[in-house]
Amino acid sequence: MDNLEEMLIRGFPVSDGIAIGIPFFLNPVQEDIPEFSITMKEVDSEIARYRSALFSSREDLQQLRKNLAEEVSEDAATIIETHIQMLDDPLMTQHMEDKIRQTLTNSESVFQSVITDYEKRFSRKTDSFFQERLVDVMDLANRVLGHLCPTKGNSLLNVPFNSIVFAKELIPSHTASAESSRVSAFVTQSGGGNSHAALIARAKGIPYVACVDVNAVQDLPARCVIVDGQSGDVVFNPKPATLEKYKQRKTRLKTSFQLLQKEMQYDSETVDGCCIQVFANIGNLGDLDNIQQYGPEGVGLFRTEYLFFQHRQLITCEEEQYNAYLKLIQTVGNMPVVIRVFDVGGDKNPELFSEGEREPNPVLGCRGIRFLLRHPEIFKIQLRAILRAAVHGDVRILLPLISDISELESSRALIAEISKSLQAEGIPFKASVPVGCMIEVPSAVLICDALAEKSDFLSIGTNDLVQYTLGIDRSNPAMSDFCYPAHPSVLRMIKMVNTEAKRHGRTVTICGEIASNPLFVPLLLGLGVDQLSCSPRYIPIVKRAIRQTSLLAAYELAQRVLRLNSTMEVSQVLLEAYNNASTST
Repeated sequence: MDNLEEMLIRGFPVSDGIAIGIPFFLNPVQEDIPEFSITMKEVDSEIARYRSALFSSREDLQQLRKNLAEEVSEDAATIIETHIQMLDDPLMTQHMEDKIRQTLTNSESVFQSVITDYEKRFSRKTDSFFQERLVDVMDLANRVLGHLCPTKGNSLLNVPFNSIVFAKELIPSHTASAESSRVSAFVTQSGGGNSHAALIARAKGIPYVACVDVNAVQDLPARCVIVDGQSGDVVFNPKPATLEKYKQRKTRLKTSFQLLQKEMQYDSETVDGCCIQVFANIGNLGDLDNIQQYGPEGVGLFRTEYLFFQHRQLITCEEEQYNAYLKLIQTVGNMPVVIRVFDVGGDKNPELFSEGEREPNPVLGCRGIRFLLRHPEIFKIQLRAILRAAVHGDVRILLPLISDISELESSRALIAEISKSLQAEGIPFKASVPVGCMIEVPSAVLICDALAEKSDFLSIGTNDLVQYTLGIDRSNPAMSDFCYPAHPSVLRMIKMVNTEAKRHGRTVTICGEIASNPLFVPLLLGLGVDQLSCSPRYIPIVKRAIRQTSLLAAYELAQRVLRLNSTMEVSQVLLEAYNNASTST
């Protein structure tokens, strides 16, 4: 057993970091759910037992949400908030109670039957939104069943310390409840970088690699496993030399993080003295609680739809929106705040449509600015709230998924109309709020000269730009290998937008995942980008990458990359440049 063979398996990197630990396989527990008949006299007590299970599940989730909000980020906590809201869904409440009365059967058996039927219906849908929602429903169902018929089960609460957790699929509750002292990393068969479980893992700083055949490795006689969350490598039974190499890398990462904490007071200025602004992407007001510790120079993207996810009535309530934006502005102070109007509709919120209007391909349907212009009553309420709140700070409005100049012109016309209305009503507001476009589709790139001329600033959303340019669903784990911003077409588009923006004297902000990756920072600067916006926890890393970059060297790197024709070539050049920079500092 001491001479076990080293084995390397390559997966898809989902969450950064190096982990060295022991393997632990999280297998779904197949418990036989009891089924028995009840009498009419027992119906009320059986329904009371079911309601008690829902109540206990709600308490679990509320505590989990509180812990996430305190320990990591409100973005991650918002996912658990959706589970709490699902407990009020008619499927979970009235429908279940009606079925218990109709069938005169115990609640756990009825519950499992309803959920199984739900799973069968949703499994036939290939759309990524429904697949993600199915994962959420099954996660919640397991929790409720756990209270109806308690079992010791196989969970993350009792895993050995320093475990590398292998699972066919991770559900949000797994990553949310994972303690970093016990869970060192996750390795899964399915799941992608945009799944809820992945988001929480990144927020907690737990390495995560997906697309590994868990069944194939479950019977391997492994005592030690290494997970490389940057490359996607998983090493079983590492040789002493391999183990030592990764231990050193892990130590360097820890030391690097400690140094970053000490460098917070330094500006984000290149070696040759060029200042690059680094902003924060915010999904929830709770993210503002500790934002100052990361040193952002403002909020480059405030995703207002997250407010709606938590408070459904807010989408039609001007006063509640105004108070939310006011709190944001007051917390940030004199720094700029870019408020993106609701990016809802389509795959994000199909419940906004009636059953008959469900879209066959929502990612290509009525979402973003299309939805808002089709529903001006919603758009006008939000614009009124923003213009009123803008009196108190440096506010800009960002329009999502612009694909045609008419969408920008129609939005500006609505803003002018709202301004006249507020003025007539004698309500204080700011008329001169800058308006910008999100560049997320190829059509916007190809008319970026016209958009730059008629807007005040541009913001490139690389996540969607990659998706729409390469023709892939970025939420589909099977497409993970293709969903990469190093594709030459995407980089040439970024260059094109920056060139036209500078010609018209407009600023460009990159606010997709690429902006948080130090591997891409020198390239983006070389392409002409002078503003980056990313999740707060990545700001110190991005600032350090900027301080290690020479603008002249970055320009030369960009010129070299723009001549390349394949993603693989681009990746190799970027990695080489990154390693050289790391070695020389």
